[in-house]
Amino acid sequence: MKAYFISMEHTSNNQNSAVKQQPRLSRLNPANWSLQNKFMLGSAVIMLMCCLVAAIAIYYHQKKELEAQALARSELVMAGVEASRKYVREELRPRMYELMGEDHFVREAMSTSYVGRAVMDRFAPELPGVRYRRVALNARNPEYEANIIEQDMIDYFRKNPEAEEWQGIVDHDGYAHFQRFKPVVFESECLHCHGRPEDAPRELLEMYGSEHGFGRSPGEIAGVVSIDMPVQEALSQVKERAVSVFVVVFVALSLIFAAMGILFNRIVITSLRGLLKDFQEATGTQPGDHGRDELGRLGAGFDSIMQELHDSRSKLQNWNRTLEEEIARVRQDLENTQERLVHNEKLAALGRLTANITHAIRNPLTAMGGFARRLEKTAQKDKEREYAGIILKEMRRLEEILNDIVVFSQDRCCTDFELHNPREVLQEYLEEHRDQITGQHIEVLFDIAPDLPRILMDRKKIHLILDNLISNSMHAMPQGGQIHITAGSSRAQNGQDLVKISLTDTGPGLPEQVLAVLFEPFTTTKDHSLGTGLGLPLCKKIMEEHDGWIEGENLPDKGAAFYLYFPLPPENQA
Repeated sequence: MKAYFISMEHTSNNQNSAVKQQPRLSRLNPANWSLQNKFMLGSAVIMLMCCLVAAIAIYYHQKKELEAQALARSELVMAGVEASRKYVREELRPRMYELMGEDHFVREAMSTSYVGRAVMDRFAPELPGVRYRRVALNARNPEYEANIIEQDMIDYFRKNPEAEEWQGIVDHDGYAHFQRFKPVVFESECLHCHGRPEDAPRELLEMYGSEHGFGRSPGEIAGVVSIDMPVQEALSQVKERAVSVFVVVFVALSLIFAAMGILFNRIVITSLRGLLKDFQEATGTQPGDHGRDELGRLGAGFDSIMQELHDSRSKLQNWNRTLEEEIARVRQDLENTQERLVHNEKLAALGRLTANITHAIRNPLTAMGGFARRLEKTAQKDKEREYAGIILKEMRRLEEILNDIVVFSQDRCCTDFELHNPREVLQEYLEEHRDQITGQHIEVLFDIAPDLPRILMDRKKIHLILDNLISNSMHAMPQGGQIHITAGSSRAQNGQDLVKISLTDTGPGLPEQVLAVLFEPFTTTKDHSLGTGLGLPLCKKIMEEHDGWIEGENLPDKGAAFYLYFPLPPENQA
């Protein structure tokens, strides 16, 4: 038991220790630092980078100046040696050949390489540390045979014939040296002593033999001239200057850094904390996540307000859009109502006029019809009977025209609306007129959904629409064809649920000039003896009485199509 209590106590201590360590670990996360800490850290990094950049810039600038000074000294040395060699080559050696002949060779007076080295040997005490070398591959004197570095430089100049020299500071055994190399290019005048052994002076062959220093050709790079100067001490001074600059700049920026920290805390941090406090008091929000800095918490508050503003703006836009749609709908309803009132007034006036006209025409028309039928029965000759039949036929057509005018001019109050299934109404009409339709070699295709909703319809007037449309299709297909009747659910652009009845045929279609005025009164594609031009306007009027509409078009392949749109009753709307 004692051991158990000790174990429990140890576990409890570990948990408390872990809880205490969590805030410490949280403070180590940069995301949880305060704005001042982030600013100070960023400023410290920038300060350190400025110090490093300044020190590195000073170092490379001083190093470039050191190289320039070393180059100037090497140029003096090389110019002096080259001047002595040029004097031997252009003045002394030609004179010696004139005095002694071509077979004689005095090395101390006629060898430009020897004279150049001798001059530098005498310069050496005046230029401590400066080493001059003129070396070659397969040199006559083994002492001046090119070493590995010099062989590499010869290869470099051979691969880069356009290069006139190479220079730079290199490290040898931990010491910095400035080195400068120039290629040795053999010219035609050099071949007397370095071409074929048999062409060389006899005394030269006796002195060096015929194995080394021969076989050169014009333009060949077979050696280099080099200057080597120790610059370790000067380079160390350059590094010391760079370090001094780093220290001075670091100290100066540290003072500026400390002053900036104090000013930043008093000017920025204090103002931000006051602003954050005022913001929280004004909005009634809590301080929020303490892991963020002051700007983070302030930004979170602004984000919250911006989100609320955005949501409010979206709601206002939606309300405005809904209101605009409602206003547009009401305006359209008012315009439609106004148009309907004007139209009804016109129809009422037309109805009164047509009622008087038809009453005035029908009385004599009835009498004329009675006499025509009597003449047809009492006619003795076939010609008289034929004329009486023509009179009766034209009188019946006149009666149909009068009936169309009466129906077209009637007001909506004469409409008898009832709930009907569109499928049943269409089937009823087709059953009644099947013989008439099939008698003209017309095939009717019937494709109507069985589950169509019931809609308000005046069955007789819908039959009148079908009479007009099917009659037009039959007239357009005198040799026979197909009429396809379909019905199904549809939806208007404003979202209103509809029942759509389509009637298409395989005739030639409607003339393009008629499509624009298809539903205007007295517009017809038939002969005036066969049509009144009131059929389609009457269909349009009946559909408007049903709060629907009718459309007509030509099919892409062949034939015409008419579409009847009926709105669903309010109780059937989705």
